[in-house]
Amino acid sequence: MSARRAAMVLPVLITLVVGAAIGGLVITQNQRQDEQVAEAEAIGRDYLSAAAEFQSGVAKSIKAADSTKLNEITRALNTAIAKPPKLPKATAYGRQNSSTYREAVDVKSTLLGPYKRLGRQLKEAKVAETFIAEARKLLELRATDYVGASVITSSGVVRSRLIPAFANARDAFDAVPVPKGQKKLASTIHDAAQYVVDQATLLANRIDDRKSFSFSYAAQFQTAADALNDYATTIEGDVTEAVNVVIEAG
Repeated sequence: MSARRAAMVLPVLITLVVGAAIGGLVITQNQRQDEQVAEAEAIGRDYLSAAAEFQSGVAKSIKAADSTKLNEITRALNTAIAKPPKLPKATAYGRQNSSTYREAVDVKSTLLGPYKRLGRQLKEAKVAETFIAEARKLLELRATDYVGASVITSSGVVRSRLIPAFANARDAFDAVPVPKGQKKLASTIHDAAQYVVDQATLLANRIDDRKSFSFSYAAQFQTAADALNDYATTIEGDVTEAVNVVIEAG
């Protein structure tokens, strides 16, 4: 082979060698990308399976709890969600090109939402439970239980029994925390009790002055009771709705 022909063949050989090297690099890169996507897919599938199992477990725990006992529901919820599934990291290429992994990311971002909402509702309901119970104690008071149903001729029973009963119930109610947004309701209930105290005090004074006097507190107590019942119904409905969302998710 002449020197000139050898010079012509050499660049061709170099080109072939370089081309083969580039082709091998492309194949290797494609294989690695395929492996990254497959790995991300596997991670995504495992997480989605674990998330479904987690949701099912929480739903079973909530179903098993006594629906009338807020503390029991709260304990069941906190125990069930203590260890949510974790989504392992995947490579950037795998994350971008795996539909299953992207779905897993979406599920992870919303997985705890219903449980956090239920937790907030249970916390609010617990405050409301004490508030409602004390309010009902007050609104269930009846003046006739302390002074009888006949004509009152002495102020002593009014001052020693009737006024203290309603004043103590008012003070006990005022001592409980007021749920968020329920100051108006609390005021309505307080004012109903205060009305009885004020009118009973006036009654005692009139008796001492030998003057006739009577009063009724039915309207004030009925207004307060209606408002309280509306609030209690709302709280119960909110908790029930939040519980149902959790159960349905399982």
